[in-house]
Amino acid sequence: MRYYADTDGERKRMQKFLGDFRELPTLRAAKNAMQQELVTINQNVGAPSRITLTFRTAATQWLKDCEQRKQKPVKVSVAHLWRGILRRHLLPLLGELSLADCGNRTMKSLIERLAKKNLSPQTIHSICAVMKQVVSSATDADGNQLFPMIWNRRFIDMPSVDPSKQNTPCFTAEQVSQIVASASGERLRMATILLASSGLRIGEMTGLECKHFDGSCLKIEQSVWEQKVCTPKTRAAYRNVDLTPEVCTLLREFIGQRTSGFIFNSCHRKPITSVNLMVRELHPLLKSLGIPKSGFHAFRRYRNTHLRQTRCPDSLLKYWMGHSSKGMSDLYDKSSEDLAYRRDVCRAMGVGFVVPKTVLSGVTGVSEDSTKTLETIAAIG
Repeated sequence: MRYYADTDGERKRMQKFLGDFRELPTLRAAKNAMQQELVTINQNVGAPSRITLTFRTAATQWLKDCEQRKQKPVKVSVAHLWRGILRRHLLPLLGELSLADCGNRTMKSLIERLAKKNLSPQTIHSICAVMKQVVSSATDADGNQLFPMIWNRRFIDMPSVDPSKQNTPCFTAEQVSQIVASASGERLRMATILLASSGLRIGEMTGLECKHFDGSCLKIEQSVWEQKVCTPKTRAAYRNVDLTPEVCTLLREFIGQRTSGFIFNSCHRKPITSVNLMVRELHPLLKSLGIPKSGFHAFRRYRNTHLRQTRCPDSLLKYWMGHSSKGMSDLYDKSSEDLAYRRDVCRAMGVGFVVPKTVLSGVTGVSEDSTKTLETIAAIG
């Protein structure tokens, strides 16, 4: 857009780029963006007009503020998820709608359209949550909401989420043993052993560096998303995860003489891409074994299930899994700070699956400790 502005007492012609066709796909969107910019220039109010503020403009500003704010800025992965929800579902339907009109009736119409796409109730909940945040993010110069809204659940008829119908795949001990034994390549074998024996999130595993392994436990202080190093998911994710002796031996063997860099690195010494590892190596392996296709989180669910079945103390289970503790008794419990106690419990719990003697390809054998662990679990059952 072009406009005139007074600069140092002189009237000069100015030019400003508002966006490309992806950001402003229609003529109405371009006019709304131009009108908003003119309001800022002519009135010098710093906030768009209530009438001209569209959902697209508010969503763009909201996402920018979430990434740049000082108090709890959202993670890169979360911003990527929200950006995808806006691009695929919300902006095509609500992009040019005035934010003042984004109320209960609009929400009800949105839910009806999303239901016709056969989206799951949880997905619909996530999409509507983004819409609510965008509407509540619009504020005036004093920080007050421009469009305070009371959402009527009965009127908008939001589908209820049934936890029993959600897809939460979990490997069994026999399946983990098959995966570990049949894994082709040292990297995939070590990755599956480490995920199943520690319960790490895949981003936490790919973010591990040699300095994070002290010979008996892993120190989780960073994560990786799309080969970018970032902070772990939550505060509780900062932790030390103890490993059984046989897994420590395999991990030392896998690291070898390396003293720095990522434990699971690519040929360019960057962290591996979890999607490539899953699609190119894990999924073909699962297909060959006749195991239903699952992601790396199935190993984490297996570890959580195994610890519960072996009667692991609840405080240590939450600590190792990186789950937040609730309740005053959890705050008083300092079991996670007792290193000797943690190691004793870790050895007693075991891993629950057959651990090979080596991660080297072409070498077979079963660890004696893992055999004892399986016999102990069978006795408990």
